[in-house]
Order: sequence, then C-alpha cells, then structure tokens
Amino acid sequence: MRKLVLALLTIVVLVGTVKAQSKKRTIDPENMPKAAIQTIEKHWPSCAIINTYIKGKEYEALLTDGTIIQFDSKGIWKEMKCTDGLPVTLVPVYITRYIVNRYPKQLIIDCEKMKGGYEVTLTNGLEIQFDLKGNVTHVDD
Repeated sequence: MRKLVLALLTIVVLVGTVKAQSKKRTIDPENMPKAAIQTIEKHWPSCAIINTYIKGKEYEALLTDGTIIQFDSKGIWKEMKCTDGLPVTLVPVYITRYIVNRYPKQLIIDCEKMKGGYEVTLTNGLEIQFDLKGNVTHVDD
C-alpha cells in the first residue's frame, strides 16, 4: 500500500511539472538569451518587440511587423514566421538560391529548423523541405 501511495504521488508531481513547463508565460524581453535579442536587433532593426514568452526552455518573440520567432534555450532561432517575408540573411544560402531560381516571385514566410534540415513555406503556400546539404527532400503544395 505504501508503495502504491508513493507511486501515485510521484505521478502527480511529474504531471504537475510537465503541465507547468508546457504553459507559455510572458516574460520581459531582457530575460531572453542575449543571442536572441541580438538576432532581432540585427535582422529586424526597424521593429520593436511587442511580447516575449517562455515555454519550458524555449522562447518566443512577437515583433511589431507581425513576425514571430521561436528560439532555443541558447537564443538560436528554431522557427521564424512573417507574412511580409523573412530576412534572407537568416535563411541558409542554398535555400535562398533555390527559391530565387525556381520561384522568383515568392517570398519565404516561414522557415523551421528540423532534424536533418529545414522546411520553408512560400507566399503561395508551397512547402519545401531541404536536407543540410541543400537537397530538396520533399515538396508539398
């Protein structure tokens, strides 16, 4: 009986910890990792940060132009979304070249780092996955 109570108590504590980490909460921008703030200042110099959030060990920033950037615990971007197009200086060069050559009238509005590569979404809704060598691995319209 004692083991059962201890096991149940352990489960309750674990569930509570997971729930607490899964909630997104607002933080002050200066509490984000320095690298995240530097990325925003460098690539979005005319934008201000409206809101910043933390969820577990990940951060999210919402900018005045509607851009949403998700960062890991070190302040390295994981995903960026902007309906006006993302700064090509943040997107790997091989992706930018591919898009400019194949879809010259399209902008990258979403770029996500994935295990083994990237996935981008263009203004026309086309989703393209790339491996780390620059090869297209999947196209989904």
